[in-house]
Amino acid sequence: MTSSSATSASEIRSRLEADFRRRVTLFYRSLQITPPYHSVEKAMLALRDRLKDLPESELRATAASPSPLNAFFAQAFIDTGLAKKSRGIITKLLADRPDLLAPECRPFADAFRR
Repeated sequence: MTSSSATSASEIRSRLEADFRRRVTLFYRSLQITPPYHSVEKAMLALRDRLKDLPESELRATAASPSPLNAFFAQAFIDTGLAKKSRGIITKLLADRPDLLAPECRPFADAFRR
């Protein structure tokens, strides 16, 4: 594995985009509901724009630590409207079975508890 200083900002952005997509997919798969595909694609485009707008130092700091990364992904999930899709069913599923989600998906679940 390359060191973080040798990893380009573009590689970090690509890795974060892939990680966000994986987490969103896992979130919906864990709940056993079909993801809103069009909305997921719109969220991916919005995330890409947000990542491009981040200064490199902030991008590296976000990617380097789980807590800021979870917060960044959760905010992207909310800002892009994914937290509004299927809200009723997801809220019910999470209330009935709070242990349903993998740890990396839990920040998304918090958006449904607000």
